[in-house]
Amino acid sequence: MDRKRTTIGLVYRPIDTWMAGAYYVQNIISALTLCDDNVLPIINVYCDKESDFIDLQTATKYPYLKKRIIRNIWFYRFEYCLERIFGIIFQHINILGWKRGKDKFVYPIYSLSEIIDRRKALGWIPDFQEKYLKNFFSEKELISRNKRQQDFIMNNVPIVFSSEDSRNDFYKFYPEGKDLKTFVLPFAVTHPDISGKNIDKIKTKYGINKQYLFCANQFWMHKNHLFLFKAFKTAIGKGLDLQLVCSGKLSDYRNNEYGQTLLSFIKEEHLEKDILLLGFIDRTEQLCLMKNSYAVVQPSLFEGWSTVVEDAKCLNKFIFLSNLNVHLEQNPKNVSYFDPRNEDDLVDKLLNVKPTSSKQNYKTNVRNFGNAFIDIIKSFE
Repeated sequence: MDRKRTTIGLVYRPIDTWMAGAYYVQNIISALTLCDDNVLPIINVYCDKESDFIDLQTATKYPYLKKRIIRNIWFYRFEYCLERIFGIIFQHINILGWKRGKDKFVYPIYSLSEIIDRRKALGWIPDFQEKYLKNFFSEKELISRNKRQQDFIMNNVPIVFSSEDSRNDFYKFYPEGKDLKTFVLPFAVTHPDISGKNIDKIKTKYGINKQYLFCANQFWMHKNHLFLFKAFKTAIGKGLDLQLVCSGKLSDYRNNEYGQTLLSFIKEEHLEKDILLLGFIDRTEQLCLMKNSYAVVQPSLFEGWSTVVEDAKCLNKFIFLSNLNVHLEQNPKNVSYFDPRNEDDLVDKLLNVKPTSSKQNYKTNVRNFGNAFIDIIKSFE
């Protein structure tokens, strides 16, 4: 049966500075488990170590995963040259897009430098924040991001976007890419089982002693934490009786001082008991805290397709949400939008909007996500 299945490659490289990328791949595979078995592909999982592959198997229970350990790409380029020059045959196939591999495509590819056979690349551009928030990036990174996107166009690489908003930005900034094959694939999340988690123990562990707002963002500048902290300080000064609990690693590779700026604000404003920074925590603890929160708050200045919003939708949680076009496109049911550059607007919403909890059948979203990815696979056959 497996010989008749299409084979694709997915790159799975969990790092605590950007776990959203790993969760994204997990969510793809988990969504596929809801599709008909006869359309499911064999998935070569390109990962750095065996433990990552085992974790992915355990999380998704997908029946057609195969392990491919990534080695240094320059080693494979050297082997490739030896093959071409001397006819030496090497048996390694665990390289992104290796020409003898059976992958129809390898995804998600951020840069063509990652892959040896560009014909097998399926690119992913999550968003174009560097075009709108240039001051958050170094000149070197601005040039690098532009080059990666231009390389996709020059090499006719198909590209996946997570939202219509991002694809529209692509056409806006790269009109020369209008004839490129593109896909919009809004993702949906699949959560691990958290029924065994004890919220009281978790709250005690992290010093949470009252109702709380929950913010689950990495501490990058565009996530807008300082804006949130200032608005929250004003709100509690006007009678808001909540804590603000934030998870995520306190670092931004683009600005090493940003984390200290946030810590200094909390200390100078004597908010140590009001704003709790938990750091990078276990995913099941994060979801348990989100589920049991007063509400979720997502103040980001820019997103491609927010995992936090999808988490809130999946848990039927109310979310105070910045009024970005992509957030409107995600369309959560239980929501209050605010201007992420207007502190008074958020303060007003925190004080006067009461959370709702209308339910939705989120499993339909997950199934639709899986079927949409199957449609992308079929387009390569």
